[in-house]
Amino acid sequence: MRVSYKTAYIYLLLTMTFWAGNSITARMFADDLPPLQHAFWRWVFASILILIIFRPPLKRDFPLIWANRWPVFWIATTGIGAYNTLQYWALNYTTVSNVGLLQTTLPIILCFFEWLFFRERITRIQMLGMMVATIGVFVVLIKADLGNLLNLTFNSGDLIMVIAIIIYGLFSLLLRFSPKEVNHWSFLWVLFIIGAIELFPLQFLEYQAGYRMNLSIGPILGLSYIVICPALLAYKFYTSAVVTLGVTRTGLFFYWLPIASVILAILILGEPLQIYHIIGFVLVVCGLRLGLTKKEK
Repeated sequence: MRVSYKTAYIYLLLTMTFWAGNSITARMFADDLPPLQHAFWRWVFASILILIIFRPPLKRDFPLIWANRWPVFWIATTGIGAYNTLQYWALNYTTVSNVGLLQTTLPIILCFFEWLFFRERITRIQMLGMMVATIGVFVVLIKADLGNLLNLTFNSGDLIMVIAIIIYGLFSLLLRFSPKEVNHWSFLWVLFIIGAIELFPLQFLEYQAGYRMNLSIGPILGLSYIVICPALLAYKFYTSAVVTLGVTRTGLFFYWLPIASVILAILILGEPLQIYHIIGFVLVVCGLRLGLTKKEK
């Protein structure tokens, strides 16, 4: 699962871009894709694709996965069963901008968890990088106008997203305990299956409550994108990057999420490019560069 540093950085940029598209897509089709059914079918289809395309050596890997069943179970529960389900639920009540703003706390939460559980220290230059990147994200989200910061409103969806972010921090830490000798696609397939099993009764109750997926062309295309990019590819990239770089440096790339959301909105939704976009982009890139200057081991 370990890759080169350069590959890990490329993986993380792609992962955050895919996840930015995930938030936009989930928000666009919030009325067509109920959150629990959305999350359940995402992992079902992703696991099917792994079997068809990558054909992982599950029979060979299963004894080692079973030997590490409790770490694998909790990795799947936090990262697959819980986080994305809560994110989709939150996006039914809050905006993509609020989700992006809250996600900027992830690097800080990851650093805190790594210090709390593993006594990993953060360097001063990494702290400076996080501060610069945070300012860059705020410049974009408030459109370089402090008045917009005062007008921000929060609701129950934001509270749900806070819980999701804390859970994702735990998921990132637990990846330390993933079985290293297992084929990566076997590992992801097991995670996806566990997540789908956990979500099955919940999505069934949602269905019984009268919520139905609208399977017109738009939601189908949206779900297809979510299965292939934010699920299949992004989780492969992210888990490899965490194993290679560690939690702290990986977490810095979450500052790229809201910037990627803005870039996608400009390219796909036709939103105009503004000067504050450029300022925020430069600050985030500079912050990432500072944060990644920790000596590689």
